[in-house]
Amino acid sequence: MVFLYPFLNYLQPGDLWPFLATLKPMLLASVLAGLLMLRKGSKPDTALVATYFKQPALLWLGAFVFVNVISVYYSGIMSMVNELQFWDVYAIFVAISLFMLKDVNALRQYVWGTIVGSSFVIFYAIVAVAVHASTIVEGRAGAYGMYQNQNDYSFIIVMVMPFAYLYLRLCRHWWQRLFLIAVLVGGTVGVILSLSRGGILALVLEAALLLWVTMRGGRRVVALAALAVVGTGVSIHQFAAREANQAGQYTLADSEDSRYELWRAARVAFEVHPILGVGSRRFAEYARDYGSISHDNRGKVAHNTYLEVAADTGSLGLLTFALMIFGALKSFRGGRLSAATGDGLAETQVAGFVTLGCILFRATLDAKVYDWSFYFLVVIAIATSALASRATHQAPATAKADATRAMTAHGRPAIYRLR
Repeated sequence: MVFLYPFLNYLQPGDLWPFLATLKPMLLASVLAGLLMLRKGSKPDTALVATYFKQPALLWLGAFVFVNVISVYYSGIMSMVNELQFWDVYAIFVAISLFMLKDVNALRQYVWGTIVGSSFVIFYAIVAVAVHASTIVEGRAGAYGMYQNQNDYSFIIVMVMPFAYLYLRLCRHWWQRLFLIAVLVGGTVGVILSLSRGGILALVLEAALLLWVTMRGGRRVVALAALAVVGTGVSIHQFAAREANQAGQYTLADSEDSRYELWRAARVAFEVHPILGVGSRRFAEYARDYGSISHDNRGKVAHNTYLEVAADTGSLGLLTFALMIFGALKSFRGGRLSAATGDGLAETQVAGFVTLGCILFRATLDAKVYDWSFYFLVVIAIATSALASRATHQAPATAKADATRAMTAHGRPAIYRLR
């Protein structure tokens, strides 16, 4: 189940097969996962779970969900219940995930489930473009559900690429390497086909960070210089291709003006409602009350996650969201590939740190506070930090136990046997 749970989450069964939506497949998967953990031999490590649930990132996640729920208090109890039903899936996902991750082996399976589930979304969009599917808007790559929009589609790619890249170091079989290489190639092709300008910039940044953490000396300099040339060329092509795709109807200047218009409205909304904002997920509805919004921008989000959070949930939402992210970054800070032992813990921690940095950059150009990447990374940050801490504390105890066994095996200190 530790592989299947994230796999289903990113596969999005209720969106891929709409007739399943009424069954709430991920809620059922969460219940099933909880029941399976009650089996003998499958119960969570209580000491480790206690460590998980003391992590600041998790506490602030709960606070952020709570703020979103109460931010619509002015519309009555049912509005708050509706918001709870929207946001509780993220808290449930994080909690169930952490209960599952009782060791590093489970963590690796969890990451593999995420990669495989995400790959389905990535390749679905590429195939849809290839066959000119009716679901594709303006010929730009996008999948379905949360990732139907082309800009949103780039988020799942940015989320999964560092894990696919660093997990190449852990593969024991050729078919695993081949699959991860396909994900890396598919992710790059997917972002290019999406014509997302923010997506290509985030992808180039991600490539630079991955080269930085995996290389040293002259090789690093050469690789980064080559990336600078290739990345600049690809980015220029992406901007030009997007401009051509819009056929003069929506230019880069229009895009900038559109964003400035929405950003100003979000800033004013925050200034007018500084404590709880205009209400969770309601900026798009009320934006016209706080600025001059042109016809094309009506009903749109703020195109900046941080301004969206500020406008929707005020300073309380912005503070709890920021502290959740800060808690995750703090948990990631100890990750070093030089400390890798082959179990995947270091690779997962470094991949999580790189991913979070790039998602935070990507979020400046799109409003996706409800994107799964934030909550997946909270899981990875908490789990890797706690597992690394446990390994550090267990190492001296294990070494001492080994020394004691060696000394007592022959009834005298082991050093005597060297004489």
